[in-house]
Amino acid sequence: MSNIYERLRDKLETMATGYPATTNGVEVKILQQLFSKEDAELFLEMETRPETAKQMALRLGTDVADMAARLEAMARKGLIFRVKQDDAICYFPVPFIVGIYEFQLNNLNKPLLKDISQYYLSGLGATFHGQKTPHLRSIPINTEIVADHPIAPYDDAFAIIKRKSRIAVAECFCRKAVRLYGKTCSHPLETCLQFDTFADYYVENGMARYISTDEALAILRQSEAEGLVIHILNSQKVEAMCCCCSCCCGMLISLKLFPAPALAFKSNYTCLFDESLCTQCGVCASRCTVGAFKMKDEKITFYANRCIGCGLCVTTCPVEALKLGRKPDNKLYIPPPSIYDTFDIMSREKVE
Repeated sequence: MSNIYERLRDKLETMATGYPATTNGVEVKILQQLFSKEDAELFLEMETRPETAKQMALRLGTDVADMAARLEAMARKGLIFRVKQDDAICYFPVPFIVGIYEFQLNNLNKPLLKDISQYYLSGLGATFHGQKTPHLRSIPINTEIVADHPIAPYDDAFAIIKRKSRIAVAECFCRKAVRLYGKTCSHPLETCLQFDTFADYYVENGMARYISTDEALAILRQSEAEGLVIHILNSQKVEAMCCCCSCCCGMLISLKLFPAPALAFKSNYTCLFDESLCTQCGVCASRCTVGAFKMKDEKITFYANRCIGCGLCVTTCPVEALKLGRKPDNKLYIPPPSIYDTFDIMSREKVE
């Protein structure tokens, strides 16, 4: 029988973004730091659907109280997700990304980050853009800059926040990790927004605090001013929203390496550049996080195949030479209803 951590790796590899094996085995080393053998064994026994401790105990023939304690302990460690359904507390396994990795917000340390960095380079990084269905999407940071109205509610950052009943803010995982390495980032740390059940999980695990709608909107406005890209979990319901900088965000760092980021990312918008109005001030080039605008010989050139439709260039163009346009109907992307549906689709795509 294979090692328990290799079996755990293989199960995680079947889930959503995956967890591929490497020749150096660093992925197993990471799991050994996060999971006890007992945790790994229980994770392997879990169904993909939410279960109560009682349901799982009955299915496995174990004590209900002991099962409840073990599941809650794993949820507190960020190894599984906890959600309330019909007044019952349920648990279910989550992928490494988005999930276990991000849930280690309070457990970051240099040895773990060193191994994760090595794993990113040797296998994990390729999973970020390796599937048809992504785990994140980019949306316009300000709907007023979109030339074609109305826009879909799942593409409207302000509307998303205003619809949420519970909002929590957490520290940015990527910026916190970079700062642990001793590097600097000038952007605020508390910028990651969680909604509803995700907000509850983060707050209950001591990773976030509840905030008001007005506070969340203020974070969004500040993020726009600082040139941060809005990434959301890829679903219509939108369970979380990140305000990302290109100096720390793994998604943006990897996107910049693509010759055509627009083809590797899901966005329903793209920049429209009116060169006749451009004064060659260069602000758009300094704001763009993926190099869609470049200044050479005091002239701006726009590379449409690099645009991810975030709109950061549009909000600061002093002469309105830029607008954000909706892509043709045959290129519009309709996200799955919830992140759980997204995970299911991504898992199925891995075996197709």
